[in-house]
Amino acid sequence: MAGIYGADVAQLRALGKALTASSARLASTGTALSRDVRDPGQWKGADAEAFRNDWAGTHSLLLGKVVEALAEAGKAAGRHADEQELASGAGGTASRTSAAGGPASKDRGDSTAEYLTGGEHSVARHPDRGEANLAAPELDRLRGLVRAAASSSNFFVGNDTDVNELRDALAGLKPAQLNQLLESLTDDEIRSLGSGAATDGKGLFNGEGTTPFERQQLLDQLLSKASREHVRRLKDLIPWAQPDGTAMGDAARPGGPDPSGPDQWVEPKWPVIGQRPSTDDIKQGQYGDCVVLAAAGAMINADPGWAREHVTDNGNGTVSVLLFDKNGQEQWVSVTSDLPANSKGTQMGAKAGFGGNWPAYVEKALAQVYTEDDNNDGAKEGTPPDQAYPPGNYRAIEGNWGPDAFQYLAGPNIARTSAADDVWEAVRQGRPALVTTLADLPQGAPEGYHTSHAYFVTGLDAEGNILLRNPWGSQYPVLAVTPQDFKDKYQDASVVR
Repeated sequence: MAGIYGADVAQLRALGKALTASSARLASTGTALSRDVRDPGQWKGADAEAFRNDWAGTHSLLLGKVVEALAEAGKAAGRHADEQELASGAGGTASRTSAAGGPASKDRGDSTAEYLTGGEHSVARHPDRGEANLAAPELDRLRGLVRAAASSSNFFVGNDTDVNELRDALAGLKPAQLNQLLESLTDDEIRSLGSGAATDGKGLFNGEGTTPFERQQLLDQLLSKASREHVRRLKDLIPWAQPDGTAMGDAARPGGPDPSGPDQWVEPKWPVIGQRPSTDDIKQGQYGDCVVLAAAGAMINADPGWAREHVTDNGNGTVSVLLFDKNGQEQWVSVTSDLPANSKGTQMGAKAGFGGNWPAYVEKALAQVYTEDDNNDGAKEGTPPDQAYPPGNYRAIEGNWGPDAFQYLAGPNIARTSAADDVWEAVRQGRPALVTTLADLPQGAPEGYHTSHAYFVTGLDAEGNILLRNPWGSQYPVLAVTPQDFKDKYQDASVVR
């Protein structure tokens, strides 16, 4: 008796429809849950806010993964039914190992697992690892540069020149050569280098000294090329390699800012750069850095390739982010890949999206070099007032004005304007733009309007209104704004010229 090795086409089609319908129902349920969870009137307090953060950063993401998996399975079942029908119609039978029973190939669409695995989607900065072939004289010369940069005792010129000379020398090394140098240095020598580079570098005839970007350029050459073992060593021996993760909190959230500090630093499971980075990856966390996340959203909205070109996983426990310095030059800032988290292991900062965890690393890198902080951010009643924090603090990137943070991502050509014509022209031309709200709730404010908050512009609707996305996440209402609304209900905008 002949066995039937093919699949039942009708059953496959029915299964595909059932899976697709289940995906749609679950997506609808997820949308309703997100709406209920973010409603501050139903549940208030620290536990409520913690759950909202967990929902936005973990639970809703996992639910979305299931929704996509069901939808993908539904498509696969329908596709396999077509293949089975075609094979049967041609007079053949589908074997147990045919394409109908195997995983979808890449040319038929990526599975959810492939969609979310992203380390390989980063663009490598140092693909040629080279060889550890430094000759003894060259190794001695480099060690001498390390000692010079570590010393800040030169009264006349400081050690700024020495730090930059060492940075330039390290830039010429392949990763294997850099690791050869690190292997030759003692812990005390690396610790002294960290201490020396942390000084202002000034001397009698050198008033500027070492800038935060120059200091980070030196660290970038070390972190981006070092082996995982040496990355851990550098992080342990150079305190300023890791920023302070304390948060003032987001003043625009219901209930006001919630100061907190990290309970731990975690290695995220999500990729840095997924297959399809997009505005949906913008999900602000506990830090009050709506301007930073809105700026990142504006950049990737204008250029879908922005994240892939400006954030990369180095594959050694570090991530590099390309930012503009004060001279308008793009510079790599490298940070370790661990991120500040609460006691449950949930990231305090921006949450990961299906396109990767790249916004969290934009935050971390910017915290290392940001010099525009002031002491005008809102503080929760009963907590110390705000102060101006120096580079190396997440608190430095909280609050602040649109152009101040925007310039690090887009360059110095940022215009701050309250003229609707300027904003609409920028949007029509596809230039990045963000809009900030008033400090007091205006009359007639729409649902989703939050005071003292920044939104990024995603385009124009059919009526010519600009569309504003909340950096808290795509589950929040999109605001459609007329020119008159902009004049009456918004503070101003920051646009790339």
